[in-house]
Formats: sequence, C-alpha cells, structure tokens
Amino acid sequence: MTTRINLKDFSTPLIEKTKEYVNGLFANNFSEDICYHNIDHTLDVVEGVKIIASKSNVNLKDLETLIIAAWFHDSGYFMGSENHEFASANLASSFLSEKGVDLETVIKVRNCILCTCIPQKPVTLLEKIICDADMFHLASENFFQKTELLRLELTLSGKKMTHGEWLEKSRNFIESHNYHTKYGLQVLNPKKNENLVLLRSKIEEISLLG
Repeated sequence: MTTRINLKDFSTPLIEKTKEYVNGLFANNFSEDICYHNIDHTLDVVEGVKIIASKSNVNLKDLETLIIAAWFHDSGYFMGSENHEFASANLASSFLSEKGVDLETVIKVRNCILCTCIPQKPVTLLEKIICDADMFHLASENFFQKTELLRLELTLSGKKMTHGEWLEKSRNFIESHNYHTKYGLQVLNPKKNENLVLLRSKIEEISLLG
C-alpha cells in the first residue's frame, strides 16, 4: 500500500530512538569547526526526505527506513570528513543491529547513506529520495548562506579558497548536479536553476571588478 500523507509528524519508536541517539552523537562530538555538516544540516535532510517522500510512492516501512538513514547520513563526520559516509553507515549498522532490526532494513539504511557520496549514483527510489534531500539546499532561498557555511567549514579544515574561487567551485558543482526524483526534477530543479543564475551573476560581478 502506498501513501501520500503529510509526514511532518510521522514517527515510530525506532525513529525516536534513532533521533535520540544521533542527537547525542552530535552533542557529544560538537565542534565549532563543523559548521555545515552538523545537526542543523541533518535536520534539513530529515525534513527534505519527508517532503520528497510525501510526493513519492513509498510504503510506511520504507518511510521509516528513509528517515532513519537521513538521521544517520552525516553522523560519522566528526571522525573525519574523508569517506565519512562509511563511518556513518557503520554507526547506523551497529545501532540498528543492537536494536534487533532485520538485516534487510539495515542494508537498505546503509545503502541510502552510502549513495550520498559525491558523485551521487542512487539506484533505488529510496536512494534517489535521500540524495535529493541531501542536496535540497541547492534549491533553497538560503542557498548562499548554506554554501558559505560549507566554505567556512572547509577553510577551518585547512582547505582555503577565496570567495571568488568558492563561487566558481559552487557553479561547477551545480552545473554538474542532477536531481533524481520526480519531485526533484519538477520542483527543486527550477529553483536550483534560479540560484545558478544568481551565482553566475555574482561571479560576473567579481570578474568585472578584476
């Protein structure tokens, strides 16, 4: 059976336990240097998953799987930014196994987390949903604030770039990025393209200033 319900308040006991556990991970490993891949981004992705899933044909069990994967998808970032998706998937696997979750669900959660690696190559509908949710900010009104937080995070980790260099890098990323779900293509993509136009304009302004 499929659903198109409002998922704003959707939850299950396992989601609540996941939420508590992941919130604890972020709180116990808090660092001001991680100013993008933090609990705020995780909350954004959880909400993005709910929005996209509400417009997609997924059953309630898969909704639970998606939301759990969204909570865990960057949970291992504090262990190191490189390949953090694998650390996140391992944290999810250990947690879910301890809770007695069936292997099929654990594998689905792992796959959803791992497919958020860049470049994204989702295969299943669930993987496509979480990938689009992870890039929801590209189509948001606060895109430039979000991307500046990412630049700051990279700078604090030693990967320094000028403002102009970062805008160029962001433009290249958006131009090569593709949404995967029907919602992403029909709703998010036009908004992303609006941000891309603004981004190109900012780059042009910097170029004219020399």
